[in-house]
Amino acid sequence: MIRASPSCRLPCLTSLCLPLQGYDKSISKAEAVIRFAFQASITVLCIACPCSLGLATPTAVMVGTGVGAQNGILIKGGEPLEMAHKIQTVVFDKTGTITYGAPEVIHVKIVVEGNRMPRSRLLAIVGTAENNSEHPLGAAVTKYCKQELGTESLGVCAEFQAVPGCGIKCQVSNTETLLRQHQEDSEDNNQRNSILVQISDSSTRPGSHPLIMDAQPLPLVQTATYVVLIGNREWMRRNGLQIRPDIDETMTEHERRGRTAVLVAVDSLLCAMIAIADTVKPEAELAVHTLQAMGLEVILMTGDNSRTAQAIAAQVGIRKVFAEVLPSHKVAMVEQLQQAGKRVAMVGDGVNDSPALAMADVGIAIGTGTDVAIEAADVVLIRNDLLDVVGSIDLSKETVKRIRINFVFALVYNLVGIPTAAGVFMPVGLVLQPWMGSAAMALSSVSVVLSSLLLKW
Repeated sequence: MIRASPSCRLPCLTSLCLPLQGYDKSISKAEAVIRFAFQASITVLCIACPCSLGLATPTAVMVGTGVGAQNGILIKGGEPLEMAHKIQTVVFDKTGTITYGAPEVIHVKIVVEGNRMPRSRLLAIVGTAENNSEHPLGAAVTKYCKQELGTESLGVCAEFQAVPGCGIKCQVSNTETLLRQHQEDSEDNNQRNSILVQISDSSTRPGSHPLIMDAQPLPLVQTATYVVLIGNREWMRRNGLQIRPDIDETMTEHERRGRTAVLVAVDSLLCAMIAIADTVKPEAELAVHTLQAMGLEVILMTGDNSRTAQAIAAQVGIRKVFAEVLPSHKVAMVEQLQQAGKRVAMVGDGVNDSPALAMADVGIAIGTGTDVAIEAADVVLIRNDLLDVVGSIDLSKETVKRIRINFVFALVYNLVGIPTAAGVFMPVGLVLQPWMGSAAMALSSVSVVLSSLLLKW
C-alpha cells in the first residue's frame, strides 16, 4: 500500500482548497486550509441541526389528533394515537355500546294473586324503587311505570342499595297517595267535579248559608313501607327467594330473543317478571365485521345473562362472549387478555366500564356515556358511532406510517447533506457554502411538516 508522506499531503489539500477560496498569492497555504476547514465546519453545523428529526413525530401526532377531532374522534394525546395501531383484541360492552342504551319495557308478568298485590300498586312500588337507579334498565322501568300510572310523581325511596351485576334493594313508602291520585284521575271528569248539595231546613243552622259547608278534617292515610328487591336470578337467590320453573321458563324465552328479564320481589314475595328490550345499533354488525376483516379479535363482555348476551352477539357477528361479568371482573378479564400477550382496546360507556377502560391499552368511550367513563378513556367517540372505532385504528396506522416517512425524509437530508458539507465530494467540485447548509436544514423541516399535513387528504 502506497502512502503519501506528510510533506505531500498539505500541498495536495492546498491545491484543492485554493481554487475554492479564490487564488490569492498573499494567502499562505496553511491559511487556505484553515479557512476551508472553518467554512466546512460551519456548514456541517448548519445542515446537521436535528430540527426535522425533532418535528417528525409531534407534527404527525398534532395533525392526526386534529383529523380525528374533525371526524368526531377525540384522542387524548399522542400515546393512545400511537398505540391504537398495535391493538389485537377489541372488547365491547353491550348496553349503551352495541345497543342504543335506551331500553323499553316489553312485557310485565304478574306472578302473584291480584288481591295480594294489585298491578297499580306494584307499578307504583317498582317505579319508585327504580327511580333512584342510574342504570339504563332502571330508567326504562321507571319511565314505563310513570306512563302506566299517568303521573310524574312517585313515592319515597329509602336505604337504596345497588349491587352491580345483580340488582337493587330498597324500602319504598308513601305510594298510597300516588295510588289514590291515580284512582281519582281515572274517574269521569264530570263525576269528579260534580257537587251534590242537599238543603234541609231542619239541618240548616240559623245564620248559616246552605251552600257553605263546614270544613271537615282530612282522614289520615296510613302509609305502608315495602322492602323491594329488583334484579336477576342470582340476586333473588342471594336473598333467599326461590324461582318457580314456569317463571324461569318465561325468562329464558325472553332472553333467547335478546331481551333482559328482571324479577321483582316485595316483602320477600316474588311478584312480577319484567322483560326489557334494547335495540342494536345498525352500524354494529358492519363495525364488528370490519374489525374482524382487519385481523382483530372481537369480544362482547357484559354483566347481562349469557342467553341475552349470546343473542345480541349473534345479531352483530361476535363469536366470543363473556357474560354475567361484574365490574371488578371486567378489569380482571382485560388484565388476563393482556397477560396473554395481547394489546387490548376496551369500548364502553358506563360507570361500570370505567375500571376496564382505564386498564386497557386503549380505552374508547362512547360520547353519550357517563362522565366517569369519558374521563377514564383515552379516546372518546363524540358521534356515538361504532364505525369510529375502526376509524380510530385506521387513523393510528396512517399516523404511524407518516411518522416513519418523516424520519426517512429527515435521515436522507442528514445522510446526504452532512458528508457533502464536510467536503467529501470536494474532489469532484461539489462543495456547500454555509448558507446552502442553512437552506437545506430549513427545507428538511418544511418537507417534514408538509408530509405530516398530507394526513388531511
